[in-house]
Formats: sequence, C-alpha cells, structure tokens
Amino acid sequence: MKQIVSKFGMYIFVMLIFTSCGFDSVEESGIKYATKPAFELPANIEWQQVGTAKELINVKEKLVIISDGNNAIPKEAWDDFKVRLPWQKNIDRYILFDKTFFLRSPNVPSDCQGAACKTNLDYRGYTWTELANPLAIDYIPSKTDMLKPEEGHLVVKVIKKCQVVVFENEIYQMSDSKGNLYAMHATETGTPNLNVVLPEGFTIQKVALKEPLVIIPFGEKEDCYLNIVGDHLGQGYHQYQYASDFYPSK
Repeated sequence: MKQIVSKFGMYIFVMLIFTSCGFDSVEESGIKYATKPAFELPANIEWQQVGTAKELINVKEKLVIISDGNNAIPKEAWDDFKVRLPWQKNIDRYILFDKTFFLRSPNVPSDCQGAACKTNLDYRGYTWTELANPLAIDYIPSKTDMLKPEEGHLVVKVIKKCQVVVFENEIYQMSDSKGNLYAMHATETGTPNLNVVLPEGFTIQKVALKEPLVIIPFGEKEDCYLNIVGDHLGQGYHQYQYASDFYPSK
C-alpha cells in the first residue's frame, strides 16, 4: 500500500472537516461550473511523489492550509500539536494516487508561475501554505453525517483546489450508472474495501488502467473545482468524469 500523502502532495482528501459552521448545498451556493479541464498541464511540470500531509482547516474562513516552507512542522511535533477554533486539524489519509502537482494557492491569479503562486503564512511557530477552499456540500441520497455518512449514503464536497493527481496502474472506480465516474484516492485504514454499502445505482470495482488517469481540476481558465466524495468507511473519491457538460446539471 502506498504511503500517506506528502506535504507537497498537498492533499485535502475526502474527510475535510466540514463542521456546523454552515456549508450551503451546491444549489444554495449558486455554484455552477463546466465539467471540462480548467487548464492544460504546463510543459515543464515537476511531478511530486507522495508521503505525509499535515493540514489545518479554518472553519470560519473556509480555508485549508498545509505544513510547508522553511519551518514546516515535523512529524514528532504534529501528533501533539494543539490548535484553537476557528482552526481544526485534518486527519492523515492513506492515498492511492501515484504523483501530484500543485499549481497555486486559492485566489492566486491563474497566470501566476513559480514560488509566488503559493500563499504562505505563519501559525503557532510554523510555516504553512494555503491549499484549498471548501465551498459546498451535498448528500446522496439524503442528508447524513458530514464526516462519517451512514451506510448507503455518500457525502459530496465541492472544493476549489488547483492540484493535479495521477493514477498510473489501477483505480478503484465508483460509478452511479448514469455516466458519472469517481476514482478512490484515499482510505482511512490503508486498504481499499469494495464491500462498502453504496446508494442505489452505485457500484465499485477495481479497474486496470491502459494509460495513466490524470485528474485536472474542472471549470474555466481561472477555476479549479473538484468534487470530493466520501463513503461510510472513510474512503474518499475524486470525480473524474461527469454525465453533463455542467455541474450541477440543472
């Protein structure tokens, strides 16, 4: 099993701590984006391998930051690291993708290049980089616990995060039988479980890839939308194929 995601893997994963601070549904938020890649990959892309991520979530500003920079928090300090509201610690996640590329922090202009594309900050003696903005949350087929959905339910989180992920050999593919496809990117235990109880019409299977699956954020030029889905076993998925030209479709 692959390692947990690295600091430059910069991965949010499905179990973002969406708290009762108030996330609207996609319909309530007015979010609508084109389900096409938001940009072309840079010619000089430098892929990063995976390791361990240490992330904090500001539930007031709806911002995720990751340990990074010249004074990133070491693992031995992370386990006992205490934060105060509006900050919360995200959990470590065992990842299934093979490599990643982080383009820029949220709200940085799309034409940015290089180190200036990362928005850095200090918090409690360590350095961090702004990673993503959680935007909205929906439930399939109905409302359930945001962190640990009931059996037969899924939680869909819409986020803005300018990160590309690549699966090279195989994926655990979830389908809703309507043309929407999802690749499992993380587990809570380190081992994918295909015995998960999914909503009616959803299936999951292991699929060998004929070529690498590259998931680029969706939308227009300055967008970086991603749908992150979670099941009742703590497994997380990236949506990589949509049944409609826009999300949501109506």
